[in-house]
Amino acid sequence: MTAIRRFLPGWLSSYATLYILFLYLPVIFLPIFSINTAATPKFPLSGITLHWYEDLPKTPALIDATWNSLIVAVSASILSTVLGILAARSITRYRYPGRRAINGLIMAPLVLPEVIVAISMLLVMLQLGLSLSLFTVVLGHVLVCIPYSMTVLTSGFEGFGRSLEEASADLGESAFGTFRRVTLPMVAPAIISSLLVCFT
Repeated sequence: MTAIRRFLPGWLSSYATLYILFLYLPVIFLPIFSINTAATPKFPLSGITLHWYEDLPKTPALIDATWNSLIVAVSASILSTVLGILAARSITRYRYPGRRAINGLIMAPLVLPEVIVAISMLLVMLQLGLSLSLFTVVLGHVLVCIPYSMTVLTSGFEGFGRSLEEASADLGESAFGTFRRVTLPMVAPAIISSLLVCFT
């Protein structure tokens, strides 16, 4: 039993390292491929050049696409994390009828085919009279990212007991003050993880 306990921390650290590498290795390779003379990413590099960067300021479409990507990624990650915090807090802190059904509904985009989710969103937006724009793209990303955000944040909220919140309330802190000064700092690692996962 002692040998197993000694093995687990090392194994978990290795697993976490491999998981992070698997998640972010494609992002790390992007700058390397960007200086390749070939128009397509491949190894080994055909040569090294900076002419792609020289052409970037001369191509407004690429600049617009870059800004749009950043706007969508940042907006979706922030909105998904904020909504995930509220949902995870509600699921883990309170007991009410339909809690599991609501949780399943939030997680539905993970199991439903992407085509069905996309067509359903399109029909809803058209019924609401929303024109297709960057805003609707952000909404689509938020719908897909919330389940991931909530999964990470639920683990964070379940990771600490209510005794700290109860102690804060006993000392005269308001519910919002307890949430801001006690709960949020305790789940800060989960919030950062949610932001990174949704941004990626």
